Amino acid sequence: MKVWNDPFAFSERVMSELLKKEAENSLMIGILENIKRDLYDTYHQLTVEDDGQLLAIMQVTPPHPFNYVVVDTSQATSIHAAVIPALLQLDIPFTEVVSEKTHAETFGAMWGKRTDEAASTFMSQGLYRLDRVNDIVLAGGSMRQATKSDQPLLETWYRAFEQDSGLEPSHDERMVSVVTSMIDNDDAFIWEVDGTPVSCAKRSRPTLNGITVSFVYTAPTKRGNGYARSLVAVLSRRLLETKSFCTLYTDLTNPTSNKIYQEVGYRPIMESSWIRLAR
Repeated sequence: MKVWNDPFAFSERVMSELLKKEAENSLMIGILENIKRDLYDTYHQLTVEDDGQLLAIMQVTPPHPFNYVVVDTSQATSIHAAVIPALLQLDIPFTEVVSEKTHAETFGAMWGKRTDEAASTFMSQGLYRLDRVNDIVLAGGSMRQATKSDQPLLETWYRAFEQDSGLEPSHDERMVSVVTSMIDNDDAFIWEVDGTPVSCAKRSRPTLNGITVSFVYTAPTKRGNGYARSLVAVLSRRLLETKSFCTLYTDLTNPTSNKIYQEVGYRPIMESSWIRLAR
């Protein structure tokens, strides 16, 4: 296993491979681009190679999950077997792994056997891709860019979004920083009805040809009115003015969100698992 200390050299080594499945690898590509923009204090990047052949690509920005792309799927089991002890020896600080469903679950099971600690699935995710927005009836209201005046509301919604998703709550400083950044970078959008914000979403992790929609949240008292569906549709249509496709992740156990995204035009392209590792 090779450890990389230069994100630009790492990018040069792995990007051509990642772009072969750009939408499927959009999480790793987007975070890699953010690392190159110096947006993370800490990161770790690794590859598994054999005689010049790239077998696997790994990246983590603690405290986020370890992102793992298996390039040569025919050797997946042997790659896991080689990677796990090497990662334990390096003692890279991560407690979760995200990868394609089969690879993530196998990795988690093998990690558990190696450490004598059980790994568990935190979330079964669907990765969706959109190339064209369907013609749908929009809810009342309209989309607008979030502004500084929305900061307190978006901080409240960010906390609620984490809680609804079962995520560990961010400490206050990080939460404020994340919301401030999305507003300052014009990444956050709000669906507003008669002057009242009811739903939000953000664009994130742009890749060469695509971009991700995330942080889709509707105030509990405003749900069931189609606001999130309308916001995702209008935002995605705007993003497709400069990108070829959009991606988003869903919790596969949430039938409502999966339904509304497919109504907008998103289609599933990969199942992903988010595994929690006992360490």
